[in-house]
Amino acid sequence: MSLEAARKTVFITVGSTGFDDLVRITTSVSFLELVSSLGYTRVLVQYGKSHSIFNGSVAKDIKASNGQYAKLSKIKVDGYDYKSSLRDDMENAELIISHAGSGSILESLRLHKKLIVVVNDALMNNHQNELAVELSSHRYLLYSSVSDLLETLKSRRYEELVPFPAHNENLFVNILDEEM
Repeated sequence: MSLEAARKTVFITVGSTGFDDLVRITTSVSFLELVSSLGYTRVLVQYGKSHSIFNGSVAKDIKASNGQYAKLSKIKVDGYDYKSSLRDDMENAELIISHAGSGSILESLRLHKKLIVVVNDALMNNHQNELAVELSSHRYLLYSSVSDLLETLKSRRYEELVPFPAHNENLFVNILDEEM
């Protein structure tokens, strides 16, 4: 196992569009201090079109100066815009914080990862909200807004999530159909 795989990782994905608010909060001092206090040692951000937010973030400063912020010296922060597949990053993560795209949700659930879904309220006609709320009601994932993300993490309720059933591949489709 590589050093990167051995690190306790939080993986954040925003998908193909930008999600500036999610990138901003997950690269803030408050977020990084919190995940460090929860035992995580690496934050990996797939930032999509939110490149300028990531590059202007505290996370980038930490990476560039190798632990400039004393409380954050044990956190390694990395990021990228796009990859052809996020599967390896998802597999290597202990916790995934994702936008509410159905593809990212389904892949995370199939990997039986702890998942916090953050809905992008800036999107018009946001049907993703309904899907996240419904899956949250079954305790497969936690649903959060950007403004509540730190409190959601502090609650550690993600440790109480139940695994998505592997034997019923149609469950996700059925829930999706009910909500659409």
